[in-house]
Amino acid sequence: MATEQADNAVQEMDFPTLCRAVADASPMPMAGLGGSLHTLRYVNLAFCLLTGKSKDELIGTAFCGITPGTNECMLLLDRVVKTGLADRHTGQEITKTHPLYWSYAMWPLLGIDHSHLGIMVQVIESGKSHDDAVAMNQALLLGSVRQHELTEAADLLNVQLQAAIILAKKAEEALIGSEKLASAGRMAAVLAHEINNPLAAVMNLLFLAQTTAETPAPVHQYLKMADDELKRIAHITRQTLGFYRESSVPTTFHVATLLNSVIDLLQAKMVSTQVIVEKQCSDLLQMTAIFGELGQVISNLMLNSLDALGEGGRITLRASTSRNPLDGSSRIRITIADNGHGISAAALPRMFEPFFTTKGSTGNGLGLWVCKQIIEKSAGSIWARSRVSDPQGTTFSIVLPASAP
Repeated sequence: MATEQADNAVQEMDFPTLCRAVADASPMPMAGLGGSLHTLRYVNLAFCLLTGKSKDELIGTAFCGITPGTNECMLLLDRVVKTGLADRHTGQEITKTHPLYWSYAMWPLLGIDHSHLGIMVQVIESGKSHDDAVAMNQALLLGSVRQHELTEAADLLNVQLQAAIILAKKAEEALIGSEKLASAGRMAAVLAHEINNPLAAVMNLLFLAQTTAETPAPVHQYLKMADDELKRIAHITRQTLGFYRESSVPTTFHVATLLNSVIDLLQAKMVSTQVIVEKQCSDLLQMTAIFGELGQVISNLMLNSLDALGEGGRITLRASTSRNPLDGSSRIRITIADNGHGISAAALPRMFEPFFTTKGSTGNGLGLWVCKQIIEKSAGSIWARSRVSDPQGTTFSIVLPASAP
């Protein structure tokens, strides 16, 4: 036991000697400073290698004479002396080849009685790798910002391109539609010219049949209806050919009379398809409009309903009054509702476009477009609503001023 204690005593080293041995062997450059000018009083081998000077050359020289960035570093050393707190500092030295970055860790040295003995400084030098890292980080940041800008620019260009494509498609569709209308107009003029001559002959024959005394009274009624419809056809052909500008004067009539005339005209088709037509209209309800044109619109809409129903089904023909919410003026609302197969949601917004049809080869897509033109010319409006699921069916609504504008 006594021998072991003797061996430990031999191996013991005083603390100052131990600290000096640690500093001397450290691979990090270290120096001890003292005095108001922070003169070098101790340097280890690593510090000598860093500065390229021997210990004899360094001891006794001011720290500011061998390190870059002296002003900031000296101020920091003074602060460590005054506060007694450790601190750090990084400075840059511009050389001919590349910048050097010096990083200082400083802490005060205190004696046993807490008296100030000096400052210990540990120095780290880093070269171009630090500069490259900074440059790389800046390049990455700039690249990220630039990529974000390019993405925003690409998105904006894409939106503008899509808008231009949509405008181009609409312009193309409008051009095709106008060309179709022009072609239809030319064809209508040719057909009107060819129809006008035999139409005049048929009207003359009807006049002779009506004036013949032997014609039975029921036949007279049918001949009168046929003569009225032929006059309407003649009116349309004359307008198409542009032979003259006929000033169609609105007349005041009972709405029930108009609806009855359309029902009588389509009676044969309704009987053959077994369709029930329910009329809901006051016999006293009157309006002022062009009787023939409005009858053309209602008959066209009823024919569409008959086509949608096939055999069986029901059509409700209703007329009523309402008030314009803007000026309180009286209006007439006419609705044609059926319980047919309905119109799809995709086709419904296009029903009044020229040449659009859901009837395939049996339709030309002009009937509803013509109806819309007639109603809007009379300061009215027309629209449709439809369902293809139960309860299915389609309703066309027409609103016109009770008095002609």
